[in-house]
Amino acid sequence: MGESLTLTFVGPPGCGKGTQSGLLQKNYKLGHLSTGDMLREAIRQQTPLGKEIDKIISKGNLVSNEIVRDLIDQNLDKSSNEHGVIFDGYPRTLEQAKTLEQLLYKRGQELTVAFELSISYPELVDRVTGRLIHRASGRIYHKTFIPPKVPMTDDITGEPLVQRKDDSIETLNARLDKYYKIGTPILDFYKSKGKLITINASLGREYTWMMIQKSLSRLNFFKKL
Repeated sequence: MGESLTLTFVGPPGCGKGTQSGLLQKNYKLGHLSTGDMLREAIRQQTPLGKEIDKIISKGNLVSNEIVRDLIDQNLDKSSNEHGVIFDGYPRTLEQAKTLEQLLYKRGQELTVAFELSISYPELVDRVTGRLIHRASGRIYHKTFIPPKVPMTDDITGEPLVQRKDDSIETLNARLDKYYKIGTPILDFYKSKGKLITINASLGREYTWMMIQKSLSRLNFFKKL
């Protein structure tokens, strides 16, 4: 494998992609390209592309694949991505998976691995419906797995925690239907290229993290490159 570690996660909402991305960032010194963060930052800086994105979003429209591609293209060469990068929220479709392949190819790179975080439906329900958030900071708790010291209260500020309206079984089911329609072709795409590694995320965060590290070790990538 090359010296640069480039990877993405594929899995349903609530499977733990964000948690594992954070651990990888910290331990492997990877850059982190989040489509949501990049969109917000482009708008904040009011770059030409940011102004275009602002107009689209303000009208309630979705940002096109071409714009997201351009954002990733602009951010791939940042110094923070020296050791590699985690693609967060990308690709979401088969078309985007092929686009990412092209963006990396023109830099003489390729995706190292796509981790599929597989998880059972009952476990997803437990994770999603028990999630609590401190709005001001974005800190996340869970009624069972990461409970606050005082029920429904942020540990640091003492302010109330809330449960997002979309953290419901009805919303989860709708998001799962959408995920399986667009996610299955992505999994097949990476499997056909020998890039897919599936991990049973139902066994917990610690197990998932251990298996990710073992997988990367077999690919000759180690902590703190």
